[in-house]
Amino acid sequence: MSQDQAAQQRPTVGDTVAVVQRIAVAPGTLVEARAPTDTNLATLMGPPVVTREGDSVRIGYTLSVWAPGRNQLTIPGAITIAPDGTVDTLPNATVTLDVASVLPAGAVAESLTPQAARPWIERSESSGWPFLVILVPLLVVIAIASWWWRRRGKARPEQARGTHAADTHSERIERWIGAGETSLAIDHLLTLLPDDDDSAAWREEVRTIRYDPARASRLTELVREGLALHQRRSSK
Repeated sequence: MSQDQAAQQRPTVGDTVAVVQRIAVAPGTLVEARAPTDTNLATLMGPPVVTREGDSVRIGYTLSVWAPGRNQLTIPGAITIAPDGTVDTLPNATVTLDVASVLPAGAVAESLTPQAARPWIERSESSGWPFLVILVPLLVVIAIASWWWRRRGKARPEQARGTHAADTHSERIERWIGAGETSLAIDHLLTLLPDDDDSAAWREEVRTIRYDPARASRLTELVREGLALHQRRSSK
């Protein structure tokens, strides 16, 4: 069991020291280190670190020391589990801790007067500057976004969109007429045209001759008339 001390200097009360223990165990043996129990002398700052070094195992302890002078710290023996399942507990180990006091040399502890507590730090007054620092850049960003939005110009008129939609319907219906799908074109126009006075006569004639094979040519003409009616209404 050894104690590592930086630059061979004695640690003082409250310092952290490293204690290393090496034990010889057979290959494949599991080792479970146990922490010191005397917290008046030292406190373990983290779980022991177990590493294998050849035919031995190294156990590292990081301790905070609390008792000045030379003291013997007992570290409980590690628990080993052999490859065949045998469990054993090794003997306890001891390490000498040489810790210096933080009190002046030769002074009696009872004769020392503790320093007075420092006064509370006064809180500064609340200020609106942090809010202004955030608000000003935010207003600048809003102003730039508004200026950019206005520069985009006006949206396209509804009439332009309506004309484009009418052209699309015209192309579609012309393809249906060319393919002999007059009935499909009629159904589409009946959906597009509102049922009002302008289309009442057209609808009445469609219902009269739609299913008459002898009037197929007239039905084709009605498709074109209905398409023209739809285009006129879209251009208004």
